[in-house]
Amino acid sequence: MRKNWGDSLKQLIQYISLDDQLKSTTRKALRTTLKTIIERRGSNGNAIDVVVTTFSPSHFEGDWDKAGACPKKKPYNESEKQLEGMDAEMRKIEVEEVNATKDNAKQFAKFRLEALDVTKLSLMRPDGHPGPYMHPFPFANGVTDRVQNDCVHWCLPGPIDTWNEILLQVVKKWEGPSERGG
Repeated sequence: MRKNWGDSLKQLIQYISLDDQLKSTTRKALRTTLKTIIERRGSNGNAIDVVVTTFSPSHFEGDWDKAGACPKKKPYNESEKQLEGMDAEMRKIEVEEVNATKDNAKQFAKFRLEALDVTKLSLMRPDGHPGPYMHPFPFANGVTDRVQNDCVHWCLPGPIDTWNEILLQVVKKWEGPSERGG
């Protein structure tokens, strides 16, 4: 019994460590990217607009590496799904880094940065990914009990159209009375 508990603890520590590494790496990558954009473009007085899209959460039921599936055919109701865990952490990191970069880049008058926060919108739309139809003939060899879904590639109408509408509104806002100095 002691061995099982020890193995479980070891797995938990490895999982937590991997979790922390992912968050740390994501933060570092985003911070480095935004800093580099400012250093190479913003500091030269060049006008630049940057939009960072927040994390799109997964919907499949089960672990990502265990052929989880999402059988949903319509959006979630508000009370059915909450933003939590790694999805919430990833969004938080992105929003924090965008806000920190905005604060650090205020001296560059021609630099505009916006977070296109699609996380909650995407969370509520499990119906917007291709499901079994990511392959041309998904049932050619029969129907399986569970079909792995791809929640990363959004290729159906709905969520992506909405993301584009939000992005268009950001661009229109930027085209209005100039927020950009110089």
